[in-house]
Order: sequence, then C-alpha cells, then structure tokens
Amino acid sequence: MITPQTLDEYYVRIGRLKQRYLSERFEQDLPVFSSHTEAVEWFKALFQGSFIFVEEMEGAHSESYYLYDIIHDREIWERRERDLREKGQANGLGMLLCAQRVDIYKDGAVHLAV
Repeated sequence: MITPQTLDEYYVRIGRLKQRYLSERFEQDLPVFSSHTEAVEWFKALFQGSFIFVEEMEGAHSESYYLYDIIHDREIWERRERDLREKGQANGLGMLLCAQRVDIYKDGAVHLAV
C-alpha cells in the first residue's frame, strides 16, 4: 500500500544526477479511484505542494482528462519553467526527470508516465 512511509520504496534512480522517478509498480499499487476528484485529493495528500495541475486535455470521443505533474526536483523544475517562459524552450542536465506526468480521467483512472 502506498503511504508517505512507503513512498521511497517506489522510486528508481537513474542518470548522471541519480534523479528519481516513480516506477511502474507505483501505478500498479495505486488505489482504485471512482472519480477525478477522488484521485486528485489522494495525490495532493501524498505529494502536497509537489503535485500540480498542468492542463485539461481533450481526449478521444470528446472526453476530457487532466494532466498533472509530480515534481521530483523542485530546483531543476523551477529552472525549467523559467527557461520555458523566458526562452520558449528548456534543455540541460536533469530537465527531463525533474517532474513526472500523471493523467487523471473523469472516471478516476490514472496513467503515470514512466
């Protein structure tokens, strides 16, 4: 079961910076959510200020879903966001794994980018 106490067990470290990201096992062990709201509340409780809304997307058959990021490295993420605003692009060591995308659907289904 995923709790604040077991969360570190779900991380994998890779790359020169030994950045961490949540493994496929994390997605497999997620609770079954009955709605978008329920899933968001659970993620916010677990990740607090490191779980942020990105945008609403239009999916197949006009069904909306919602993109969120789990921020794993706040310093690199803030630099990436600043570069995107100021330069229109961001590149550099660590930019890719500083955050991890989470798609949450209206029915509560969750897909984690790994």
